[in-house]
Amino acid sequence: MPDTQPKKDITPERFARFLHWLDPDGDRSGEAYEELHFCLSTYFARRRCLYADELADETINRVILKIDEPIDNKRGFFYGVARNVYLESLRKERLHVDIDEVSVAAAPLPEAEDFSHECLDKCLATLPADKREVLLNYFSEDKSRKIQMRQRISASLRKTQTALRMQIVRMKRNLTTCVKHCMNEDRAAI
Repeated sequence: MPDTQPKKDITPERFARFLHWLDPDGDRSGEAYEELHFCLSTYFARRRCLYADELADETINRVILKIDEPIDNKRGFFYGVARNVYLESLRKERLHVDIDEVSVAAAPLPEAEDFSHECLDKCLATLPADKREVLLNYFSEDKSRKIQMRQRISASLRKTQTALRMQIVRMKRNLTTCVKHCMNEDRAAI
């Protein structure tokens, strides 16, 4: 899905000047071109681009149009241009939908397991009041206020952010186990 517009100003003379720019020795310039094209194709292929060779060609074409400008680091310049071509290709691929990849759901997805708020309340009640308050405050805010809240909690507990996070992870793990156990008991009772 590379750009299908005609390549303006890519003439045989410009291409010959480009080859000379790559390597002034006429025999080695062709080899330098092949090596460059291979490296660029590999660059795009490793990023799982569908049209790696065409994107390599597009990169080289853009550089051909820029060789009149002084360029100190040729390889770095090529990869900078390649990165821009890659990002543009991502935007274009996002807009492209392959009809062969589209599928129609044959059956509705299974419903998610019901979550029991009663079990969550029971399990929260088993926590000591101070730990329950820390856990509830930790998840009480959104966006930037969440960061500020977590900083206040760690400061009030005189813990680092990492230590607080690890404490929360352990409490969540125990709480999750408790809720699952409670829900299984409720199902068994039915």
